[in-house]
Amino acid sequence: MVTVVFSLVFIGLALLMSVLDAFVYQQSFIQSVLQLISIEAGTRRIIVLFTAIAGFATSVITDIKLSKKKSKQQEVT
Repeated sequence: MVTVVFSLVFIGLALLMSVLDAFVYQQSFIQSVLQLISIEAGTRRIIVLFTAIAGFATSVITDIKLSKKKSKQQEVT
C-alpha cells in the first residue's frame, strides 16, 4: 500500500509540474513531460532521479515488512 501511495504521489506531482511548465513556458504538455523526464549530465536531475528511486525502494521494503508483520499476526491468532 505504501508503494502504491508513493507512486500515485510521484506521478501526480510530475503531471502537475508538467502542466504548470506547459502553461508558463507556453509549450505543449508532451514537450513538458519529455523535458521533465530527460536526464542530462550536469543538471542535477540525476540527483532527483536517484532520490526518487531510493524513495521507491524504501516504500517497497516498508510494504514487505508490513506484510510479514501482518502474516505473523494472523498465524498467532
